[in-house]
Amino acid sequence: IVAGAAAVGAAAARWRGRHFGRGVGRRLRVGRRSALQAVNPPEQLEALSVTENEDRGQVGVVVDVDGWIQHQLVDKEGRPRLDDVLARQGLEALQAEPAPSRRLEPWRYTDLRALFGVGDAGASSVRGTGAVTDLLEEATAGEGSEQLRPVARLVFVDGELSAELSAADAAAEVGCIVGNAATLTASSDETKARIVELLQPLPEKDIFPAASRDALGCLKLAALNQAVLSDSACVLCPDTSDEAEDAELAVEIVFVTSGRAAAGCSTPRVVIDAGKRRRLRILESHLSLDTADTTMSNGVCRVVLSEGAQVRHYLLQQRAPAARFVESLIAEVGADASYDLRLVHTGSRVARLNAAIALQGKGASCKVFGAMLANGQQQLDLHSLIHHSVPGCSSEQLHKNVVADAAECIMKGSIRVDKAAQQTESSQLCRTLLLTKRAKVKAMPSLQIQADDVSCSHGAAVTELDDKEVFYMQSRGLDPAGAKRLLLVAFPQDLLGDLRTVAPRAYKRVLDKLVSMADA
Repeated sequence: IVAGAAAVGAAAARWRGRHFGRGVGRRLRVGRRSALQAVNPPEQLEALSVTENEDRGQVGVVVDVDGWIQHQLVDKEGRPRLDDVLARQGLEALQAEPAPSRRLEPWRYTDLRALFGVGDAGASSVRGTGAVTDLLEEATAGEGSEQLRPVARLVFVDGELSAELSAADAAAEVGCIVGNAATLTASSDETKARIVELLQPLPEKDIFPAASRDALGCLKLAALNQAVLSDSACVLCPDTSDEAEDAELAVEIVFVTSGRAAAGCSTPRVVIDAGKRRRLRILESHLSLDTADTTMSNGVCRVVLSEGAQVRHYLLQQRAPAARFVESLIAEVGADASYDLRLVHTGSRVARLNAAIALQGKGASCKVFGAMLANGQQQLDLHSLIHHSVPGCSSEQLHKNVVADAAECIMKGSIRVDKAAQQTESSQLCRTLLLTKRAKVKAMPSLQIQADDVSCSHGAAVTELDDKEVFYMQSRGLDPAGAKRLLLVAFPQDLLGDLRTVAPRAYKRVLDKLVSMADA
């Protein structure tokens, strides 16, 4: 009997390894240590708690995050601020909040040395606006039904609006205001009051307050953004009941960094206010002019959807391989409104998105689809929270990672369902494809449910390329390299949606990276 039980246990362990990947099948007990065992082999548990300065195997490396933040404040001293009250509020929060540390749960897995310990780029040639236009999408991108008009565009280069490359007049055709805050706040007192009202709340302080262990880690860097804020991209669409104004407005918001040392840390800021029944498609891109760009981008984005509004938000992070990127995204979804977020992470040495979405009105819904492609020494990270606080809402989160070389992907997602949020429907799934033995993933989907009348699910799967699938492709006439290339390109396609027609150049950059990973 004992021998038979041992054989069954061994077979079950092999089955878990095949179907769920390394580590996922070991979550046998409830508690902190068992949760760590689910994403790390036992021999790695000690390394996770050595010291706050320990960084992906490099013990004893000091990461002076407070010093880095102080340097950013000094570097931007004397530069104009968008609003003195906002700047003072940011400084107060910055002083009160502890710096990111491996001792803090939201930053436990982040490569702090690469994120904060690398100096800004040295002298770099500036290629002019002509090079920037090569990165931008065509103003009428799209085919057939996907071709949307009007199209508005805001282009920021090293934090400053490029009037030459921006065109926001088309938004007026549907009764919306699109522009930069520095200009719009001078146009009318009413517009200024609304923009300041949207900019003022800080994530995890004024909105989405959370205990330190449940936080996403937004507040410290969001407060830094607020303290040095000089401008912001603004999309303001008032309520409408006119069917003629119910057309979908497409807005492209592009943040480009040149890589110059003088540019320092850029602080992108976006506010999107979708009034009742408004339909918006936002294409937010983060790009580098220079492939040697190592600068940091520290962004904040707030999206507010009123009753019946619909927002499709594409967030494309395709910066240079050595750049660094952090953004905190906050979305508040009203009754019968829908918010769809599509995340694409392909660039940066370290890139992290903190996404918090609140379903605040009955019938609200959201979808979060993400694809992260990591190779070399990259670490790409998504920390997310979807909060159901009222009855009758739905959410769906699907995420895929492709990891090669010694890169790492992190997906820590939480779905929170309050006791009042009965009849909630929610699902969460993370799938990862590991291409090498050194590639790593930490997949941590979780549910926090207090209601009893819900339909919720979550899961994660980790695997390698299936030899049988490669053989099947070869039997249809493809060589091994072509078969691998086809399988990798196909893997994230369902999450990219209509990116091929909405943003052809961004889509081509995604395909180029997948092909390069397949050919490596």
